[in-house]
Amino acid sequence: MSSSLRRRAANRAKHWAAREAAATTPEEKAAVMYDACRMVATQKEMAGHPEVWSELANHLTAFYRRYSQ
Repeated sequence: MSSSLRRRAANRAKHWAAREAAATTPEEKAAVMYDACRMVATQKEMAGHPEVWSELANHLTAFYRRYSQ
C-alpha cells in the first residue's frame, strides 16, 4: 500500500472514529455506522469486490427480520 493510500485510510479512520465519538445516542451511532458501512462497501466495490453489498444486505435483512415481528 502506498503512503498516500495509507494516509487516506488513516484519515478515513479518524473521520469515522470522530463521528462515532460525537454520537450521543444509540440512534446517532447506528446512523454513523450505517453511513460508514455504505462507504466501505462502495470502496470495496470499486476495488473489485462487489460481493460486499450482498453481505451488507444480508446483515440488514437479518436484523430487519429479527426485530420486525
